[in-house]
Amino acid sequence: MGVDRWACLASGMAIQGCAGLTYTFAVYSEHLKEVLNFTQEQVDGIGAAKDFGSCFGVIGGILYNLYPPFVTVSIGALLHFSGYITLWMTITRQILPPYWLLCLAIGVGMGGDSWMDTATLFTNLQNFQESPGTVTGVLKAEAGLSGAIFVTIYKAFLKPNVNKFVLLVATTPAVVSLAVVPFIRRFPSDGLDGSQSSVKQRFQFTYGAFLLLVFFLLVTVIVQAVVDDELSSSILVAFAIIMFSLMVFTFLVPVLYRPLNIFEYFLNYQRLPKQETEVAYLSPSKSEENACNSSTVALARIESEDSESALGSNGIVTANLQAVEEIVKVREDANQPLKEDFEKSFEDDAPGHLVVEKQEDRIQLSMQEYPNFSLWDAIRGLDFWVFSFLMMTGPGSGLAVINNLSQMGKALDADKVDLYVDLVSIWSCMGRLIAGYGSDMMLRRGIPRPVCLAAAYLSLMAGCLLLATGSIEILYVGSALVGLAYGAFWSLFPCIISEVFGFKQFAAIYKTIVATGPIGAYLLSAKLVGYLYDREVLYYHKKFPDMVWNDDDENTCYGQRCFGFSLLLLALVCLSGATVCLLVLTMRTRRLYQRLQSK
Repeated sequence: MGVDRWACLASGMAIQGCAGLTYTFAVYSEHLKEVLNFTQEQVDGIGAAKDFGSCFGVIGGILYNLYPPFVTVSIGALLHFSGYITLWMTITRQILPPYWLLCLAIGVGMGGDSWMDTATLFTNLQNFQESPGTVTGVLKAEAGLSGAIFVTIYKAFLKPNVNKFVLLVATTPAVVSLAVVPFIRRFPSDGLDGSQSSVKQRFQFTYGAFLLLVFFLLVTVIVQAVVDDELSSSILVAFAIIMFSLMVFTFLVPVLYRPLNIFEYFLNYQRLPKQETEVAYLSPSKSEENACNSSTVALARIESEDSESALGSNGIVTANLQAVEEIVKVREDANQPLKEDFEKSFEDDAPGHLVVEKQEDRIQLSMQEYPNFSLWDAIRGLDFWVFSFLMMTGPGSGLAVINNLSQMGKALDADKVDLYVDLVSIWSCMGRLIAGYGSDMMLRRGIPRPVCLAAAYLSLMAGCLLLATGSIEILYVGSALVGLAYGAFWSLFPCIISEVFGFKQFAAIYKTIVATGPIGAYLLSAKLVGYLYDREVLYYHKKFPDMVWNDDDENTCYGQRCFGFSLLLLALVCLSGATVCLLVLTMRTRRLYQRLQSK
């Protein structure tokens, strides 16, 4: 089995499975607040600094076009380790850095994740240019699920030792990334996925494995939510072992399909005698020639028991008629002749398998349909600033909620706060899968991706409104909606940006736009949610002046008022984002998506 683009995809999935740990901030944010005696605004400031770390991804996006992808991944792994190990040494009291330096350290750690994301996402987008939404959904879904994966490990082996969890977060992504970095490179498409149906089937198997893992994690969350007492350590360990097995299987599915395919053809080959016959040409019928406006020529070599029975009267191999029909259909869909005719031959290591040369001429969407903006050209255009506003309002609002989930649960006196982190992570994964694969399907049906993006904003708005009610039961539903919408953003934004600005400097443009997201997260999380929370703390203490407060409760607020008003404001921000999607972005990209949909 050779190394191909599917090995790159599987390696990217493994890296992304460790690159979404920004969503685990709620696990250790309360511990950070207690150990260092921070106010809520200071904690939200650290969370915002973590999010600002994605600004380092701009440098990674620029360097990505200058150096091989493994350089970007390696630098990202080093940055991640150095940033989070500083955080671990701080909360274990080995060092006592000033507040600004702690913010810088966690920002550097998050910046490393952004570098790794740059290399894995953009390399695979170049390898799978025919399925941008689908491949983005696969990779971003793994990143969204990483929070639930690490929290499951924490509850099974580390809880309640938060310090060890931070150490796990610091070391695991760096080790995994360096282990698989040799496979993160650009590959030409190979013959074993020579048909669109084959590529689609491999992605469907991968999605199916993801859904199996997501379903299992969702069941574990429901079981833990229903059971009043904490589950025994043996059950939690069993959950973690099953989860790890399913996770490894998910990583292997993209590359396992290839040897299984070879094995299937090998079995069919063994049933046939060793007589070899060569057929010179396969020519389409007159009607097919008229439909394509050109002839299709193919060269094939077959293993057959009786060559006369395997050939038709016109010399057409019956077993390969389906392949010829697929070529004709692709020509009709593309509405243009192929650049060159397809040559077909059997691979020596895969007997009986049809290899289609120059696959990229057949399956890629004509890339000249995309514009080719440089970073400077993009910045000077209105679309860049529309995307920047949407990045600040959408992912910014989502991060403001995610960073405060732990405090929301404590304000409502809810137990098992880490379950909300699980739910956000699981539904974030589902949002990425649905938005990635679903937006590709919707585009083929004439519905542009900006409409799907507006639907994600409305889902986030609904989640904020539900969380604002202050009900513990609604907290589960609200956190699920927030995760679903937030995950959808990270499948939709890369696809839309690549379609609007093209692939010329896609990495630099995308990472520059993403860098504006932390600005929104900082303003909405630290300056809006954190400020209003601390104001409610003062109100709460004035309302109960005779109550004796513990040290841990000194900066804590209880009740629906703590986050109610700020969540309503976040809902309004999401509504403004949905409005811009529908009235501005959809209208400005209408002709582009009409052209892409027709292709």
